[in-house]
Amino acid sequence: MHVIIDPTSVRNLAAMNDEMGVLSVYATADPRDKSASPAWRLAVGNELGALRNGVADQGDKGRRDAVLDRLDRLQPEIETVLDSAESGVGRALFAPVSSDEVHTLTVQMPLDDCAVLERRPYLRPLAGALTFGAPAGVLAVSHEGMRVIDLRFGIAREVTRLAFELDTGDWRIMRGPAAGGQAGSPSRSANQPDRFDRRVEDNLQRYLSSLRPRVAEMADGHGWESLAITGDRRLIEVVRKGLSASPARRDVILLDRVAESLSTNEIAALARPELERSRSRRCRAVAEQAREAALSGGPGTTGISDTLGAFRENRVAHLVLDGARKLRGRRTPDARYYPHGELPPGESAAAEENDLGERMIELAFTSGAQVTMLPPEAADVLAEEDGVAALLRW
Repeated sequence: MHVIIDPTSVRNLAAMNDEMGVLSVYATADPRDKSASPAWRLAVGNELGALRNGVADQGDKGRRDAVLDRLDRLQPEIETVLDSAESGVGRALFAPVSSDEVHTLTVQMPLDDCAVLERRPYLRPLAGALTFGAPAGVLAVSHEGMRVIDLRFGIAREVTRLAFELDTGDWRIMRGPAAGGQAGSPSRSANQPDRFDRRVEDNLQRYLSSLRPRVAEMADGHGWESLAITGDRRLIEVVRKGLSASPARRDVILLDRVAESLSTNEIAALARPELERSRSRRCRAVAEQAREAALSGGPGTTGISDTLGAFRENRVAHLVLDGARKLRGRRTPDARYYPHGELPPGESAAAEENDLGERMIELAFTSGAQVTMLPPEAADVLAEEDGVAALLRW
């Protein structure tokens, strides 16, 4: 089954659970590496080899045989993920050991190079993709009208073209002075082209202004968190007015460059740097919002202990996590997670948990919470809070 990456599909993956294990394979194909054995393919192959060796050394013969047999049967699908000729920069495969299910996805952005076998799918790379490849819109505005482009997970797709069609049927013919006018006097007809151009410009601006409700509707429908508008400064200002008053959930970015004649991918490339900066600002803003809510006693937490406590009460609405942090703790037999030194009274059978960040990502997705992975340039907001914060449902 090929998965379309979105919050719903990631939540469905997060719900996958197999005591024998779920294999997660990620690869980021570097199109610049033209060698027969590209570095990214070797990296994933080494991880798969280490995984095989680790399973072979385990004492549980039934699990060992099941995992090794499943890896053998999955070899064609794994080869497809690692095939340089396949499309997609980022590729992923998820397969439970105890069933014949295979879920794959591709995106046009980096994911990771790894192979992981755990009880649930490894989701950290997808959480990063949902943050850094979040849906955005690009409007290429010109005197011909507007091109509307959807950009998500590195893929640009033209949604529609809204053409400006000038109807001059009822315009009064602009005539110069009568032929008997005074010789040598400046002709008023010389001003007619300027007046015509101004009238065309006025009609174009009214048309673009009329598109604002439709643009807002498309932005809501496509889930655009950011909207970049390219074109002549006067025209993009016309489109922006009204859009900037929309809820703070959406950034509106103006790019003073006419891009109408460019291809869809060229327009997306023009807007991408500003959209990436916008996403980084949004990451910082949500981290600051959670921290401020926690400090004021509102619906927010910071740090490992309080955030895990909120997860145990199913109160987390939006997890914010520094993706570069390695967080460790303990797991009780009933799958509750705690920082070191904070086990409940009488609990002594807790196992070591080496990746609390991944466990929190799982908890967030399975409970329907959002996840924001902080990029390095925004991680300082939570530097003193273990790189963890959350906005709460109550």
